[in-house]
Amino acid sequence: MKKEPVQDIIPPKKSIRNIEIASKKRTVVDEPPKRTKITIKKEVIKEKEEVEVPQVQVPKPRVEIPSYKYEYDEPKKKSKKWLYIAGTLLVMIVAFGISTLFKSAEVTITPKQDVKNLNSIFTAKNDVAANLGFQVVTVNKDVEKDLDPTLATSEQIVNQKATGKIVIYNNYSTEPQKLVATTRFQTPEGLIFRAINPIIIPGMETKNGTTVAGSVEASVIADKAGQEYNIGLKDFTLPGLKGDPKYTKIYARSKTEMTGGFSGTQKVFSKDVMSQSESQMSASLKDSLSRDITAQIPANFVLYKESLVYDLDPVTEANTQTGPVLKKSGVATAVIFDRALLTKAILAQILPQTDASMVKITNLDNLKFSYQTASTSISNNTSQVTFNLSGQPNIVWIYDQNKLKTDLLGLSKQNAKVVIGSYPSIQEAWVVTRPFWNQTIPNDPKKVTIVNTIPS
Repeated sequence: MKKEPVQDIIPPKKSIRNIEIASKKRTVVDEPPKRTKITIKKEVIKEKEEVEVPQVQVPKPRVEIPSYKYEYDEPKKKSKKWLYIAGTLLVMIVAFGISTLFKSAEVTITPKQDVKNLNSIFTAKNDVAANLGFQVVTVNKDVEKDLDPTLATSEQIVNQKATGKIVIYNNYSTEPQKLVATTRFQTPEGLIFRAINPIIIPGMETKNGTTVAGSVEASVIADKAGQEYNIGLKDFTLPGLKGDPKYTKIYARSKTEMTGGFSGTQKVFSKDVMSQSESQMSASLKDSLSRDITAQIPANFVLYKESLVYDLDPVTEANTQTGPVLKKSGVATAVIFDRALLTKAILAQILPQTDASMVKITNLDNLKFSYQTASTSISNNTSQVTFNLSGQPNIVWIYDQNKLKTDLLGLSKQNAKVVIGSYPSIQEAWVVTRPFWNQTIPNDPKKVTIVNTIPS
C-alpha cells in the first residue's frame, strides 16, 4: 500500500457542550458568633428555565509536530585548484603569445678605428678622370649700407653714371668677335650703356654634341648720368650691328643690376668715414658669400673655407630720398673635392696598405687647408691646384649594415656573436633582445635595429 506523506496531526474536535462547568460553591466565612438571627432562603431553580452559562475562553491545545530527520549522502564539492591552475596557464599562454608580437632586437656596433697625424702636400686637377680632382664653385653677392647724413662734411653737385656687368654672347661664328671700348648696348626701353674696355667674344663651340654660344663677361657704364639708368636685369642688343646678320646672333644679358646713377647734390664724407664703412661692408660681404657658397655644396663633396678666394669691387655711393647709400659687390670662388677621392689620397700618405673602400675619415671637414701659393687665383679655367692638408684624421672602418642585419635574422644571441665576430671591421658589439626571456633575434628585419656608436 502506498504510503502517504507525513501530515500534521489534527487534534479531535471539541464542543462547548463537552466543556465541564465548574459547580458554584458557596463560600462560608467564619465570623465570630453573633446573636443576630439569620434566615436562609432557598432558591428554587425551575426546570426548563434557561440558565445563562458564562462563556469561558478555552485556550487552544498546543500541538507538537514531530520532527523527522532524513539521512542522505550530500554531494561532494569539486575542488577549484585545477581551475585556478588552468586559468593561470591560459593567462601565461596569452601573454606569451602577445609578447611574441613585440619581439625585437637591438645590435650596438663599435667599428674599428684609428687616429693618425697628417701634414702633407697634395696636387689636384680640374679633371673628373684624375685620381684627385676638384671642381670650381662661384657665387656673387651685393651688400648695401646707409650712411648717416649728419656725418657728411660738405655737399657737391654730382653727375654720376650707373654701372654694372653684362654677359655678351657670340652665336654667330666659331671665330672670336672683337668689340671696341664704348661699344653700345641698348635695352628694350632705349637706354644706352657702353663697354668700358675692349672685348673679345669667344666663338661657338660644340660640347657633348651640342653647339654652345661663346660668351664673355664685361663691365658697362650708362651713356648719361641720372637715376633713370639704375635698372634691373635686362636683355641688350648692339645698335651698331643693325642691318648686319650679326645683329640677332650677337647679344647681351645683364649679370648684375645697373646702379650708381645720380644727378644732383650729393653729400661728401670724410676718408675716415668711407674707409671704416668699406671695411665693415667687406667683412659682411665675405661672410655672406661664404654662407651662400657653403649652402650649395653637395653632400659627397667637401669645401674648405680657407680655399675661398674673394674678388670685391670698390664701394659705390648713391644718393636716395632717404640719404646716401653705399653699395659693394663681390664674387667668391672656391674648389671642392670628392670625399671618396680625397680620403683615398690621404690614406695613401698615412696608411698606404689600407683599402680605401673599407674606411672613411669622419672628421675630413675639420682638417686644415692652405694653398701652397698665397696669391693663388681660382677660376673655371684653373687646371691644377696645389695645397697642404694637416691635422689628425679619424679613420673608421666601415661594414655593410644591411648585410649584417640579414646575417643575424633568426639567430640566437650566442650564434649572433659568432657571426658578428666574422666581420673584421667591427671591434665590439652588444646584442639586446626583448622581451627579457627572448634569446633569439626576430626574423623580421623591421624588428632589428643596428646602432653605430661612431657617427658618420
